[in-house]
Amino acid sequence: MTERQSANLHQPRSRRWWLLLALPVALAGTYGARAWAFGGPGMGMGFGPEAFGGDGSPGEHEGFMQRRLERMLDLVKATDSQRAAIKPIAAQLATDLRSIHRQHAQLHRSMLDAFAATTLDPAGIENLRVQASALMDQASKTITTALVQAGNILTVDQRQTLIQQMRNHGGHHRHGF
Repeated sequence: MTERQSANLHQPRSRRWWLLLALPVALAGTYGARAWAFGGPGMGMGFGPEAFGGDGSPGEHEGFMQRRLERMLDLVKATDSQRAAIKPIAAQLATDLRSIHRQHAQLHRSMLDAFAATTLDPAGIENLRVQASALMDQASKTITTALVQAGNILTVDQRQTLIQQMRNHGGHHRHGF
């Protein structure tokens, strides 16, 4: 076997080492993104209450979300009875998501501890990943249920006004409310 053939045999193995090194970085990025999506501490990235000089506390976040809700209801010219019906749905959603956020924060800490261990436990890490995915699914279901409940209170024209506002402002997380 020539030196060149020998070097070629080792090249794929060295590439695999880079993949193995990249995996923890990718996982950390994934969980960092999830923490940011859930509004984890220090992960506000300039959005939400922290962007306006606030401390990002739960009370401040709640006030921020109430202001967004009011702007949305103003935009669709919601009646007093619609406002009275939608506000408890939003309050319950905030309560439910607060609980999910706490559970996610604990999972995040567990994932960090798992990767900080001297020996990695693939089965344990996979279990944490499955738990995090289930929690994200729970959050998605909770949000969707609240949106359907609130959407059923609004008229078709009011919902179309909201959808058009979202489309005009680039969609995801840029609703202009």
